Amino acid sequence: MRSRLRISTSRAGPVMIRAIVRVLALGVALGTGRALAADMPPQIDQTYAVYSHGFRVLAIAARYSVTPTGYAVRATMKSGGLMGLLFHMNITSQATGRFVADGVQPLTYDSAGFSRGADRHVVMAYDDGRARIALQTPPETGRDPIPSDDMAPAVDSLSALMRLQQAVRTRHACDGSAVVFDGARLLRMEARTIGTEQMPDDSHQPYHGMALRCDFSDVQIAGFRRSDGPDSPARRPILGSVWFQDAQGNGETAVRIVFDHPKLGRLAVMLRPQE
Repeated sequence: MRSRLRISTSRAGPVMIRAIVRVLALGVALGTGRALAADMPPQIDQTYAVYSHGFRVLAIAARYSVTPTGYAVRATMKSGGLMGLLFHMNITSQATGRFVADGVQPLTYDSAGFSRGADRHVVMAYDDGRARIALQTPPETGRDPIPSDDMAPAVDSLSALMRLQQAVRTRHACDGSAVVFDGARLLRMEARTIGTEQMPDDSHQPYHGMALRCDFSDVQIAGFRRSDGPDSPARRPILGSVWFQDAQGNGETAVRIVFDHPKLGRLAVMLRPQE
């Protein structure tokens, strides 16, 4: 399955957060892995704001480093605004890996913080190219177990998303598919290149002009809650679009993302100007 990996891209509350993470190539306050630290260039800082029905609901602080052969990335996400009144979350996820001819080769992944009413910690291990869950606390007892063979080809969300950014920067295209583990669920991501176009106007959007647009879909394939019946929103694909532009002089970066959430409707993620 790894030979097919070219890209990756996206319930209320925490599920919305995981959908956003899968669409962004992000990171914050990052500590690179030993295997890559000596080769890493200066870190790039970015911030994103997430809007629902015109209200800002989430802040994402980002920092990452990329070379032609590897990456290190860490993302911190905090609820805020109107959404902060409804639920609390504060999660930091970080990953390192290498770019290879057929995609990415993740090396480390660790995600920890408060979400879904509890302190949670997930660590991924990659043994001979096969992914597995090395640590998951508390256990996801309310979900169907993910078979090890199904889990084996998966990459973590941040590694898959760094591959998407790399594909856009090197090929100016984003066509492909991937199997991704987001800490609780297994998903299949697909994306296709639409082309360069004028970005839509939006009162919250600081960047304008021509940008590369990619459309994506995201569907859960394993790790369902036992309460998820055949008509559950969890089984519906998430559809959306992402626009890439070299808005800050760091190379093409996702500056605008919109997708339709099965419960919350249209969500928008906007890159904020550097201060």
